[in-house]
Amino acid sequence: MQHTSLLPSLTRATRLAAALATATLALWQPAAQAQPADDFPNKPVKLIVPFSPGGSTDVIARLVAKEMSRTLGQPVVVENKDGASGAIATDFVAKAAPDGYTLCYCTTGSIAILPLLDSKLSYRPDRDLAAVTLAVNQPFGIVVRSNLGVNNFREFVAMAKANPGKISFGSPGTATPSHLTGEMLAMATGTELRHAPYRGDAPAVQDLTGGHIDAMMLSAVSVKGVVDTGRVKLLAVSSLTRLRQFPDVPTVAELGYAGFQTNNLQALYAPAKTPPAVIAKLNAAAIAALRTQEAVEKIAGQGLIIIGDTPASAAKTMKDESERWAPVVQKLDLRR
Repeated sequence: MQHTSLLPSLTRATRLAAALATATLALWQPAAQAQPADDFPNKPVKLIVPFSPGGSTDVIARLVAKEMSRTLGQPVVVENKDGASGAIATDFVAKAAPDGYTLCYCTTGSIAILPLLDSKLSYRPDRDLAAVTLAVNQPFGIVVRSNLGVNNFREFVAMAKANPGKISFGSPGTATPSHLTGEMLAMATGTELRHAPYRGDAPAVQDLTGGHIDAMMLSAVSVKGVVDTGRVKLLAVSSLTRLRQFPDVPTVAELGYAGFQTNNLQALYAPAKTPPAVIAKLNAAAIAALRTQEAVEKIAGQGLIIIGDTPASAAKTMKDESERWAPVVQKLDLRR
């Protein structure tokens, strides 16, 4: 009987202890959660690149990572996870712990275009990722084979209008930014261009210089080497401003197509719910990396535009990019 009479008081004591423990934990939790941001980073940071080693995106990502390491005081280690047009790497980061130690060096393709194309995409940028900063913009040069018979962009448009569906343009694949730029250009100029998809830039460039296709929307980083062959002419660029590497080459916008622009952006993203203080540290380190003399010489010198902006600005720009590409994707019925 004595044991039975003790049970209610023991139960009340247990409940009281549990309540006190819960209250103490609630008071302590904010400080504990803030700690990782206070001493971030205290171990290496991984920067996931969605392309194979050695490509232009990988080269720039490694330069940014090297310079960020100096600011953060910890190594920023590049890890390549290519495949599925960037979706594999982006999904990997979206599912990583939101602590700032796993970042994605994402591009327009995986953030702004793939969600428009794939209704079953395993991640949603607006839900699963947090922008850190835009790094660079790699716009396109509108190039044609030298023996096409045109000397400037206006003559190219006139030829395309006179020969609907007969002027071909190559791209590294269907629904790539290069392909969609060509389609957007056709929409803006009221022309009909014939798309010729390839498995990457290299075979498309080979057929362009060989005279088998008429044009390409070629990433700015590749333009100079192709133009230097003498077999290709650069008519215009797709950015809103002229490129440092080609100051005499006009933009499409200034040739009478106001507002026309297509961008191939590279950006740093972290998993959603990464603490704002950690995002701020990563943003400051990335911008400092992009402002170094080596970055300016190696990035801007290749015809790329260095950006480096706030997380909010980066997120808005990528949202605007998605809205820019949406009409082209819808017109071509590319969603699956």
